[in-house]
Amino acid sequence: MARKVLGYIELVWTCDSCGTKNPGAIRSCTSCGAPQPFGVKFERVDPDTFNFIKDEALIRMAQSGPDKHCPFCGTRNLADAQVCVQCGGDLTVGATSRPAGAVVEEPVVPQPQKPMPQPVAATASPAPAKPTPKWLPILGILLLILCVSFGVWYFSRAAQSESHEATVAQTYWLRQVQIEAYQVVREADWSDNIPAGANTYNCSMRHRYDSDSYRPESTEVCGEPYTIDTGTGIGEVVQDCVYRVYDEYCSYDTMQWVVIDTLSQEGYNTTASWPARNLANDQRIGNATETYIITFQSGGDEYTYRTKDYDLFQQAYEGSQWVIEVNGFGDITAIEPD
Repeated sequence: MARKVLGYIELVWTCDSCGTKNPGAIRSCTSCGAPQPFGVKFERVDPDTFNFIKDEALIRMAQSGPDKHCPFCGTRNLADAQVCVQCGGDLTVGATSRPAGAVVEEPVVPQPQKPMPQPVAATASPAPAKPTPKWLPILGILLLILCVSFGVWYFSRAAQSESHEATVAQTYWLRQVQIEAYQVVREADWSDNIPAGANTYNCSMRHRYDSDSYRPESTEVCGEPYTIDTGTGIGEVVQDCVYRVYDEYCSYDTMQWVVIDTLSQEGYNTTASWPARNLANDQRIGNATETYIITFQSGGDEYTYRTKDYDLFQQAYEGSQWVIEVNGFGDITAIEPD
């Protein structure tokens, strides 16, 4: 977000000694002569308007940087001063620059306070905060132990492996093929992303992104003005602005390969085949997938193994003997013909 400078306004500060309000550029109280304190807060003269300064010297002072306080007498001096205007002390070593860059708050007008009603009876003292129950930390520790124990149990079971003699009870296979057609597809995008040769229509200008600097086809949008403390008693009036960049957004028609059908072939033997395809001139074969499932029986238990290895699947004819590896959850992790 870019910050735009609208101009400069004079601020005021309140003397700690006598309460007099003084112009921001004045370094000593106009009433009692007390020096401006280092941590004094500046305020706007008129919180409802911005009366911009025309004096070029004051503007240059605001732009030169924050004032600095003499390390010997505390007097406020200009940013480029070499010696103190009050005591002549050296400002090149030990001088402290005033804080700058903060947003100047509006002066707060104190509101008259209503008198507090007198209590007709003594009020009870507020109840003390309840201490943390002793069982709460114990419960947290128990939950942590439970989570760790579950993780150890889960991974130990997954890592367990037992070999079993097994017999193939059933086989199943499924092969699928996608059919794609070259046809018109309607989409929408920014004009510079539309493929060459596409037929565009229904174009309109839309907000695409925000930029800190000017761009063609952009509109500047700014927030409310506010005042920044320059550290000199002069306020810098600024606005936070962005450029809302607009671009052409269009609907368009283009030719693309689109999935129009999925052909499937399945069986319960070990000889799998692909589904028959009769393609038109504007069609082609898309993605093809194959899944093979072998069901084993061992000691009265049934296990299922899924694979994409067709050569391995062809060996698993019904009744053949295999050695299977089973983990602690009863899942097959490996198979091998016996």
